[in-house]
Amino acid sequence: MGSQPFRAAVIAAVYNEEKHLAGLLEALLTQTHPPHEIILIDDGSTDSTPALLQSFAARDARVRILTQKNKGPAAARNLGWRESSSEICVFTDGDCVPESDWLEKLLTPFADERFGAAGGTYRTLNGSSLLARFIGLEIAWRHSRAGNTVDAHGAYNLAVRRSVLSETGGFREFYKKPSGEDWDLTYRISERTRIAFVREAVVGHYHPEQFWAYMKNQCRRGFDRMLVYRDHPRKKTGDTYTGSFAKYQVLGAGALLFSLLFLPSFIPGVTLLRALSLAAVLAGSFAAFPFILPRDPAAACLGAGVSFVRSFFWFAGAAAGTLRFYFRHQDEDA
Repeated sequence: MGSQPFRAAVIAAVYNEEKHLAGLLEALLTQTHPPHEIILIDDGSTDSTPALLQSFAARDARVRILTQKNKGPAAARNLGWRESSSEICVFTDGDCVPESDWLEKLLTPFADERFGAAGGTYRTLNGSSLLARFIGLEIAWRHSRAGNTVDAHGAYNLAVRRSVLSETGGFREFYKKPSGEDWDLTYRISERTRIAFVREAVVGHYHPEQFWAYMKNQCRRGFDRMLVYRDHPRKKTGDTYTGSFAKYQVLGAGALLFSLLFLPSFIPGVTLLRALSLAAVLAGSFAAFPFILPRDPAAACLGAGVSFVRSFFWFAGAAAGTLRFYFRHQDEDA
């Protein structure tokens, strides 16, 4: 085991994670480059999470437990990094299991002062679920298109210099759900410094297995993304993760719905509008298909259908978010 070049604090906000906490903690305690601090924030859990956290803290002096009323992961992560004393703050989630060399790999870019943050990637832990396999492979497809730097990344696998967090103010706490808070933060970070993408830094993750629960989550993401885009209008054209075509897929879903519900077929141009809208939705739905098909044909076929339905949930969330954030100008109760 080599010497660690930086004092790193691993910070995880947890809420009702009794099923997954043991895997997270064991992975953190067996890193090839051990963290200087492990800060776990209980965000008002109602299951056995608090008792499990205390038992973990008793095992290792590096483990610190913080608690708060349920305010969401953004507030919990802020509480964690502000209580840390380390140079690098590394974020992951309660349902993640980092690989043994995760921290070693993720810290590598910080030897270069030009990098203020670094993000890694996912591995699917619940591969028995076809939906979970598709979600994991779609993320892998998105990451395969990224270069060595990114402008957006999730807090499930993200390391940030503490000085950069202080400069940016950390996560914006009016994001109450896990959705847009990490995109907002990494957009702000990328305006100041570089974010390295480290493919070798991997955390395992349990992806959603229930179709309608996943769609509800995606609707929320569409809603929160409108707040993110209101605050970062230049990112409406896309980012290194989302790509540039997703907006056309969402607009196509909205136009198709509108034309089917409100425009009679005899109106000139309606048939063409429907055809173009459907083409946009289908193009987005099959975008990852060539990447996924040779790796998992069943997940590729399921994923095309899931992506098609998801387009309309994205649109529903985006429409609601547009009304809230562009016309009512409210965000604190989001």
